[in-house]
Amino acid sequence: MGAVRKHKGGQSGDGDQRITRRWGESSSHDREAQKAPFNNYEWVFIGLILVLVALVRIRLLSFPLERDEGEYAYLGQLIQQGFPPYSLAYSMKLPGTYFMYALIMSFLGQKVTAIHLGLMIINCATVLLVYKVSAKIVGSLAGVVAACSYAFLSLSPSVLGFAGHATHFVVFWAMAGILTLLYAMEKNKWPLYFAAGALLSIAFIMKQPGVFFTFFGVIAIAIHHVQQRTLTWRRMCRSFGPFIGGVLLPLLIMVVYLNAAGVLDKFWFFTFVYSFKYASQIPLSVAPDAFIASFPGVVDDFFLIWSFAALGFVSLFLQHSLGNKRLWISLFAVCSFLTVCPGFYFRQHYFVTLLPAVSLLAAVFINYLYIWSTRLLGRRLRASGRALSMCIAILVFAAALMVGIVPQTDYLFAESPQSLCRRFYGANPFPESLEVARFIELHTAATDSIAVIGSEPQIYFYSGRRSATGYIYTYSLMEAHEYSLKMQKEMAAEVERSNPKFIVFVRVATSWLARPDSERFIFQWAGNYVRAHYDLVGIADIIAPDRTVYKWYDDARHYRPLSTANLFVFQRH
Repeated sequence: MGAVRKHKGGQSGDGDQRITRRWGESSSHDREAQKAPFNNYEWVFIGLILVLVALVRIRLLSFPLERDEGEYAYLGQLIQQGFPPYSLAYSMKLPGTYFMYALIMSFLGQKVTAIHLGLMIINCATVLLVYKVSAKIVGSLAGVVAACSYAFLSLSPSVLGFAGHATHFVVFWAMAGILTLLYAMEKNKWPLYFAAGALLSIAFIMKQPGVFFTFFGVIAIAIHHVQQRTLTWRRMCRSFGPFIGGVLLPLLIMVVYLNAAGVLDKFWFFTFVYSFKYASQIPLSVAPDAFIASFPGVVDDFFLIWSFAALGFVSLFLQHSLGNKRLWISLFAVCSFLTVCPGFYFRQHYFVTLLPAVSLLAAVFINYLYIWSTRLLGRRLRASGRALSMCIAILVFAAALMVGIVPQTDYLFAESPQSLCRRFYGANPFPESLEVARFIELHTAATDSIAVIGSEPQIYFYSGRRSATGYIYTYSLMEAHEYSLKMQKEMAAEVERSNPKFIVFVRVATSWLARPDSERFIFQWAGNYVRAHYDLVGIADIIAPDRTVYKWYDDARHYRPLSTANLFVFQRH
């Protein structure tokens, strides 16, 4: 009874260390299995993975920016010029990724290659974090498998891995926070809990779905206390207090900054009020069909790695060596899946936030395969059994990985970024945006404003010219909600007040996503306004994947487009 009382009393020092060691306690046989011959070479494998990722991403540095990247780059550009988010450009996204782009461009320059180089650095750092988290939870073999899985899954075109989407930044900060939280629970140090909360909060500031990683942190701490039987006010305050404080600090800094900049009202409307309308466009009843339609394309060539993840979830309950960590891993998988679900859009790049959990679960399965084969072969081959089991586990994983890599050989090693852009994005005017922006830059002063009537914010970034309106996307104007007509009229009024030197009208369906019930005011206004005040001076006509016709000035006025995907450039009288 005395020993029990001492355990429940929660004394610091040796008592805390005894409690911590029991988290995920394994059997002596399985602990020996984890001490694999692989341990001495893990960093060699990690180094090779990072080198391969870097080689592929360096080859893709010149990949034309798509719309989301153009938005982040333009707002990052404005931040560098001293303009806060939501002042000259409106967005429903939280500001974290804008500041990450501004930081990248501050060090590497305002170029497409600089942005993608920054993405490469973030991606490689995330690979290392995935390794550290997985190795700490399961073992070195699992760490390398998870890191390798994440490296290739996050690079795959099935999740648009070549583009610098906000999801990559969410994962980076989330994995940094989760690794810190693991150390916090192990060492029971309040500064580590505070740091973990702050890092997970920054993951949320990168993009709203990151909030589920913060929820994961809260629940993980609670589960840890339950499992360790330390549910006392003193211990709870030493963990939850600093963690919640860490979560709140970045949020407080963000609100104070935006309020001081005078954009808090715009921030609240677009990131919460309108964002809620956007997220509620698709009813819950349609969500399963939407997921089923999107998921096969996300899995794509790496279906075996995803299958290993499913098997890993099952094998969690067979690996007693993981002990209490099984619940932790399950919770991480569930919260990661929830990051994909807001709005039920299930777009390809949304699944990037799920990839660390998929990679960890695939590693759990490979680790189980290694332990199972070690038990089987160890009885017969003794000392050589572990080495042979390791070879089997690695070969199974390598075969599954190669099944995914081989069909993507052209993407990874051969096809040009410009050709890949057209293959993945069709007639979207991403390569054309660069040419149009160059024309505008040559014929404007740095103080001139321009307007893009469509959803192509990359044109603002390329040209280095400010938008005449805060509505850098027209998607929101086409949606069915009570704000759409008001937004259209606000956009029209802002353009008229700014009187931009150039207007680019985008006649590409995917730049609008208009619906049968969409308000049409903006089209009528644009036609009348342009005819009254502007002359046609340029056309980019996307005729075929390998052919775009550019016409300027008199040639443009006499040219009749051959396709339905065009950019029209108008200059003020």
